Amino acid sequence: MIKRNIFVFVLLLGILVLTTDALALIPGQHFGFYDKVVLPGATTWEHSLDNNVFIPDLNGNEPLIIEHALLILSLNFNPNAIGRFKACVKLDGESLGIIDYYFNNNLLKNRRWWQSITNPDILDLIANRPAEIRINVLKGTLNYVRHSVLLGNGEVAPEPISMALVGAGLAGLPIAVRFRRLLRK
Repeated sequence: MIKRNIFVFVLLLGILVLTTDALALIPGQHFGFYDKVVLPGATTWEHSLDNNVFIPDLNGNEPLIIEHALLILSLNFNPNAIGRFKACVKLDGESLGIIDYYFNNNLLKNRRWWQSITNPDILDLIANRPAEIRINVLKGTLNYVRHSVLLGNGEVAPEPISMALVGAGLAGLPIAVRFRRLLRK
């Protein structure tokens, strides 16, 4: 009887270990990412966070928690008649901020604009890996975006609750069988 109980305990422990160790990287492991897109002529584009843009490389579909991100744009634009260029930058429909420059003349301008991203809702959108950037021009003319850089850091999320539920369900099967036997007596 004792050997059988030890066997059941070891079996259940093994099942729980297997179900909680399904990720390529250990939950809680920190990573960084850097994705640069070169886009002459575009006002809408996507940063696709493939496994090779992460350091260390991800080699699966690990759930991610993005802790901090930064978007850097290199812009080529003309201000409008009153010497102003203004545009709204969005990531997957969520506003990242306003690009707003004033000028004394209407000469062509090349500028870098960056925005630190700390909004948890937007960081969650980045964690889904494809991130669409859209620029809506409000004043002036955007000739093109030279390049767009999305970078940041985060950590691998804990094991999804579904895997924990599967493990708990498998672990509970023998207990349910014993409980059922006790009810029959």
